[in-house]
Amino acid sequence: HCYGDLRGCFHGNVTLRMGNLTWWRELRGCVPDGACTQERRGDAAASLSGSCCRGDLCNRDLANKTFFEPDLPRLELLPHGHAPTATPDNATA
Repeated sequence: HCYGDLRGCFHGNVTLRMGNLTWWRELRGCVPDGACTQERRGDAAASLSGSCCRGDLCNRDLANKTFFEPDLPRLELLPHGHAPTATPDNATA
């Protein structure tokens, strides 16, 4: 549910690329105007893409929308101070 002057919902991805690796994270939030079209901001290394819709919780059921890349691995945020993780056996450099 959005409050104040925020009348629409945003649904998108932030994407980070380093060499042959790509990570993305889904983002949802509130926006002042629900009429924005699908947009992309950023560059080849870091970008934000998504679109908006009008009305509370309008970004809840997106099964019929194809704005996003479902096959990219998700970026998992580690807690502050977490030790580095080991490189998986199938990692590419």
